[in-house]
Amino acid sequence: MNIRISVELSHVCPLEEISEHAAALESLGYYRVWVPDTIVSPWEAWLAAGLMVQHSTRLKIGLGVTNPYTRHPMVVAQMAATMQHLSAGRLALSIGKGIPRLLEKAGVDQFDSAVEECITALRDLIAGERTSMDGEAFQIDGLRIRTLPPDKNIPIYLAAMSASSWKAGLQVADGVATIFNEEMLDIRNQLMTEKKLPTAALVPFSLSQEDFFEGWNRAHSKAELQERVQKIEAEGIEEIIVAYRELADLRVAAQLI
Repeated sequence: MNIRISVELSHVCPLEEISEHAAALESLGYYRVWVPDTIVSPWEAWLAAGLMVQHSTRLKIGLGVTNPYTRHPMVVAQMAATMQHLSAGRLALSIGKGIPRLLEKAGVDQFDSAVEECITALRDLIAGERTSMDGEAFQIDGLRIRTLPPDKNIPIYLAAMSASSWKAGLQVADGVATIFNEEMLDIRNQLMTEKKLPTAALVPFSLSQEDFFEGWNRAHSKAELQERVQKIEAEGIEEIIVAYRELADLRVAAQLI
């Protein structure tokens, strides 16, 4: 099997168990762990990613999906450059619009152009360049991070759910992060004809919780997960992200590596 099998850190994993999950991911041979930036988790995303870095040596670390509303590009750039140094070049970022319902409750205004503007600004900021932008979402006036720019490039993925966001990804991103379903496949096949970007497709997987990621084309058994992996690999997608709930799910999914 050539497809890279990654996971999304369980959003219900207790803070005190993150190091155990990191060790399990490393020993089981997973390619990458994506740490979701969500207010429903019992930890802060960058702290959790730092713990993953500290308790692994090979495992790649993805931070995301994070959004450009609650994390200003300057803040993300400073954190990303720091994490890239700490992890010896294992970091990737995924930027997306976030969950509207949660952002509305937090009183966050949204701009359609914020994701693209954020990714554009991040490239220059992480590179240590003095950056200015007069955009719809961001007005940046000659800012520069204080952290030393990392030697190794940080891939930036755009989290895409619609055709418009896939088009934006093709313009500004190094890759696309998405959720696996037939609609996603149709959009990808229609748009990625002349230019193809690395794609990471998420599949929820839980052996024990029936309503885990309800409505998100989740897999309930090893056989169902294997069928999803084979389908995704046949479509030429480079990475699957298994959104698991508990360590038992990790160990079963690892049998597909």
